[in-house]
Amino acid sequence: MGRVRDESGFALLGALMILIILMGVGIALVAISDTQQNLSASQRVRESTFNLAEAALNAQALQLGRNWPTSSTSTCDPTTSSTSYCPLSSAITNGYTSGDYASACPGSGSTPLWKTQVRDNSTTTPQFWTTDVNSQPSFDSNGDGTVWVRAWATVQCKPISVVSLVSATSILLNVSSNVLTANWFMTTNQGKKVIVDARGTGAQPAQIILRCTTPLGTSPCANYNSNKGQVQPAGNCPTKCTVVTSGTSSSQALSANQLQSLEQQAAAASCPSSPSGTCLWTGTNCPSTLAQLTSPASGAPVVVQGPCPVSTPTVVASINSATAPGVLVIENGTFTLNGSVKFYGLIYMANKQASSGPVVTIGGNSSVTGAIIVDGLGGVTLGGAGTNLVWDQRAVSLLHGSTGASLQRGSMRVLPPSTP
Repeated sequence: MGRVRDESGFALLGALMILIILMGVGIALVAISDTQQNLSASQRVRESTFNLAEAALNAQALQLGRNWPTSSTSTCDPTTSSTSYCPLSSAITNGYTSGDYASACPGSGSTPLWKTQVRDNSTTTPQFWTTDVNSQPSFDSNGDGTVWVRAWATVQCKPISVVSLVSATSILLNVSSNVLTANWFMTTNQGKKVIVDARGTGAQPAQIILRCTTPLGTSPCANYNSNKGQVQPAGNCPTKCTVVTSGTSSSQALSANQLQSLEQQAAAASCPSSPSGTCLWTGTNCPSTLAQLTSPASGAPVVVQGPCPVSTPTVVASINSATAPGVLVIENGTFTLNGSVKFYGLIYMANKQASSGPVVTIGGNSSVTGAIIVDGLGGVTLGGAGTNLVWDQRAVSLLHGSTGASLQRGSMRVLPPSTP
């Protein structure tokens, strides 16, 4: 009976049970801590991968702003920095030097740390990325100034890819709001009729600004018959005359950088009727048809580097339209409108040949509705059967200079890992 009542050892049993419980709690806490560390490490790797992919995407967009893709491109990665359309690897990885970025995937040397790819947005849903984008041309084939860029990054064997629309950006190039800016102008028709309509579609009439710098291609530098109303309205002289001689306008409307920007736009635009397929005519390759002088729907200019004596055929037709005026830039050469050809938009003659003679000639029933700018000592000869020059204030707002390229807001997204 005494042995049954003996309670010695129960305290030890209780202590062991408590110890077991505490050990279980401790093991659980260690497991939880280890899991949290793993989750934290995994999250860090994911964020590191995303940051690198985003950096590659931004670097590719910046590079496209310098060299817009007008012909086929290839995939860019850390080994392609010498390619004009690819970003420098150092521009992407300089900010990512921690151990996570030592290699894309240890043991797999063929996987690049990052890569980028350009595809056109010429699918049926150009504002939305689908796998159909993968089969599109690797450049801006539709000439709308927008492409898809996809960037991949792999950090510690964890891949991420992001996509975004990238659009070329531009700024308005300011030129004088004049119907005609040149060194001199003359009319060859001495009839009593309106040859220059300086009011045109504007609420206020524009001016003819002449620099009148010698040597002149005619004398006087405004050689027209004012008594026959050839320039209308005549203006309120001397307060504000329509024709201003000894004007203070610069002899060069655009800088070399601005002109280069127009060349880049023309090279990036699609003009199917030109031999190159773009709107940039290089060297002595000169346009000869009206279609070749017509600006594309994207609004890009047609740029002729020359030397080219551009002359239209004697036909009844139009270059551009009243609802879609365009821009023609001839750097070295002359321009002659014949027959009954109507040009809508802006004609800019850089006059690199340094001519003091007629650089623009308009005759017959042909006309320009818009504005004309001639640099240097060059002049303009008018003298057709009707009104040759009509002011349209929209013409001077058609010139835009490139300011690079940027991601379209709201178009960036992270693709699922299984996306091809």
